[in-house]
Parts: sequence; structure tokens; C-alpha cells
Amino acid sequence: MDILRSRSSKVLLLATSLFLALSCKKDKSLETGKSRVSFRFENSAQGIPLQLEKKYTNPFGEDYTVTTLKYHISDITISDSSKNISREKTCCHLLDASDSTSLHFDAQLDEISFDRVSFIIGVDSLYNVSGAQTGALDPVHGMFWTWNTGYIMAKLEGESSVSSAPVSRFQYHIGGYAGSVATQRKVTLTFPGGRSYSLKADQPLTMIIDVNISKWFRSAHDLPIASQPLVMTPGPLAMQYADNYACLFTVKEVQP
Repeated sequence: MDILRSRSSKVLLLATSLFLALSCKKDKSLETGKSRVSFRFENSAQGIPLQLEKKYTNPFGEDYTVTTLKYHISDITISDSSKNISREKTCCHLLDASDSTSLHFDAQLDEISFDRVSFIIGVDSLYNVSGAQTGALDPVHGMFWTWNTGYIMAKLEGESSVSSAPVSRFQYHIGGYAGSVATQRKVTLTFPGGRSYSLKADQPLTMIIDVNISKWFRSAHDLPIASQPLVMTPGPLAMQYADNYACLFTVKEVQP
């Protein structure tokens, strides 16, 4: 009986992993009734494009340089006030400031009118409890802890003269996927001027989204580097950083 249970568990895990892998697969051919929206994320600091290793000053007057910035984007939807909604099929995107090609991608969405876009910062709980995945969720990207603690939703690393950590570094690995320590955050954005748009198969759109890293330190909560240069486990402090990174995003422009 134990052997049969063990085999059944293995089969279930294999089936789940196969389902997740297939759901993460990108299909570039345009489906009937769909249009293509190109998303372009532009990391910034102090209103200018973010450059790794360049020195900036955060809202507390603390100097810092960024060496690593990565975050997961999932569950992209467009909708309107009448509850018309279209959801992207791809499970997750990993955006990495050191890889410019990761900062833009295409999504296939239904041909509807919409006045807002939503997405999740982080990885859905289902993927967190199903072990390491492939593609954007491959552990090779350095965004997976263990089968028990799941994925890092967002990661920011760098150096600052105010840090009390060795070699003046700061490291924020923000994770935790369930219950009181969940760090996934839903972001809903409207468009400049309160505009709305209609998707059509022959008229793709490009959506440019600003990611203001300064708000990582001050937005929903005040989180100066000097107070806490290292956060690398789930818990109340990670939850505060998650509240802050939900504030990073603004739609700059929508292009035809």
C-alpha cells in the first residue's frame, strides 16, 4: 500500500509539473480573437533611467548603487469599469535589470476595450508549492529558495555607505507566498489622462511602464538602508518591502 501511495504521489507531482511547464510556454502565433500588447518596463531612479553600479541618493539622503534588480511579473490582465476582462496565459515573466531583453515582452489579449492594466508582483502560490520550474521560474536565475519557502518575488542588491553590513552591502530578497507572510502584490494601473483603449488584431499596442526604484525605500513604508540593510527571510519586514514595491509602477505611455 505504501509503495502504491508513493507511486501515486510521484505521478501526481509529475503531472502537476508538466501542466505548469506547458502553461509557462510562450506561444508567439496570434490566436483568433486576440491582439498583441507589447509591455516595456523601464527601471528608473530620480526620474532618470537606472544604471547598475551608478550612484544615486534615496529619499532619505542615503547614497546607494544597485548591482542586482530582479522581479517577477505574473497574471497580467486588462479590464474596464464594466468588468470586461482579458488575462494573459503565460504564467510568469522574470525582469532582470542586467538583461535588457527581459524588460520587454509580448502578451496576447482579447480584443476588448480597457482602461486599466493589472498584474501581480511575484509568483502564484501554486508554482511555489510545486518545486522548481523551468523558463522564467528556473532556479538558475537565482530567484528560488527551496520547496518549503518557494520563490523570491523581488530582489534588490547593492552598496551604500550607510549600510552596517559587511562591505557596505544591502540585500533585499523578498519572498513568502502564503498566509500571513505572503509577499505577492496586485498592482492596478490606469493610463495617462484617464484614457481608454481598444484592442484589435491588426492594431497592436505598446505599453511603457516606469519602475521607480526610489519608492522601494519610501512609499507605503519608510525603510531606510541604515535601519535594515539585509532582509532575506519571509516575515513582517518582508511584507513591508512588498507593500513598497507595489508602488514602483506607473504607466508612462501607450503607443499604437
